[in-house]
Amino acid sequence: MLTVDKQDRARRVASCRSSSAWIPRDGSTVIQLSGNDRIDLLHRLTTNDMRALEPGRGRQTVLLTEKARMIDVVTLLQDKQEALLLGSQGTAADVLSWIRKYVIMDDVRLRDVTQQHAIIEIMGPRAAEVVESLLDTPVKDLAMSQWRSIDDGLLAVRMPSASELSYWLVGSVQTLQTIREQLVLHDDQIPELDTEIDEYVRVLAGMGRVGHEWTLAYNPLEAGLLHLTSFTKGCYIGQEVVARLDSYNKVKQRIMGLIAPSQVTPGDVIVADGNAVGVITSAVAGFDASQWFALGYVRGEFAHPGTSIGIEHSGLMITADLVLPPMIDPSCP
Repeated sequence: MLTVDKQDRARRVASCRSSSAWIPRDGSTVIQLSGNDRIDLLHRLTTNDMRALEPGRGRQTVLLTEKARMIDVVTLLQDKQEALLLGSQGTAADVLSWIRKYVIMDDVRLRDVTQQHAIIEIMGPRAAEVVESLLDTPVKDLAMSQWRSIDDGLLAVRMPSASELSYWLVGSVQTLQTIREQLVLHDDQIPELDTEIDEYVRVLAGMGRVGHEWTLAYNPLEAGLLHLTSFTKGCYIGQEVVARLDSYNKVKQRIMGLIAPSQVTPGDVIVADGNAVGVITSAVAGFDASQWFALGYVRGEFAHPGTSIGIEHSGLMITADLVLPPMIDPSCP
């Protein structure tokens, strides 16, 4: 496990923001889909329009229950004979069982290949340069969710980023181990992020994560995933609920950033006018711990950036500022 002191942590955060850094994403869901109906099936099961997806292209989309609650945010990578579905860490079993539930007469075959794959994310403004140097392959031209195949089945995929740019390198465990060894040798230039730094960067950027902002308690409109939701594609699982929420302006809460003067934790209740109006879903300490930065769902009528709101933590009422992410930590060097 990577262990860093405060000074080294500052170096790694700074590199992530101004240059590049990396982190392993092993355990992220990787599901192989084959058969002629693979794209049509995902089109009928998820929020985004998956039609006309050409080989070498990909698209991010949300997998919902019938009540429009979030199972996972996934990325489908289309190839000529098959496709790969990339999802969050630890969600493979749930995603696979949910999709299989709707495979009836479809020509679709699904295989969980998570354990056969490793994933490294390279992020930061200079991430493309690092990937091109590692793989000797151009990636600067890749659009979001577009991918490029390298030797030995290795894929470079452009992904959403908490730090300007991100590329996921997806391949066999052995291939990724070789790349990881190269990165470790250049830690002074391309440092590795530990899970604590990763969470700090994610929360300040306002990016959701399974088990926090993406759970069965929330829908994609509340989670700020409107850009992954098509209102013209026709029916999909959860579509009626999503359409009704949008048409009648019934989205009751929204994800917000909160900045507090002392510790807050996931599960803390957000309070206004003496009533519970939301809940904290993620929280991290600022660099010098003089402030805490959080994400939380806040009822619509109270979700106004630039205003103050209460957070109940361990029997104390803390006054926090409501903001729209990304958030800035003034104590971070």
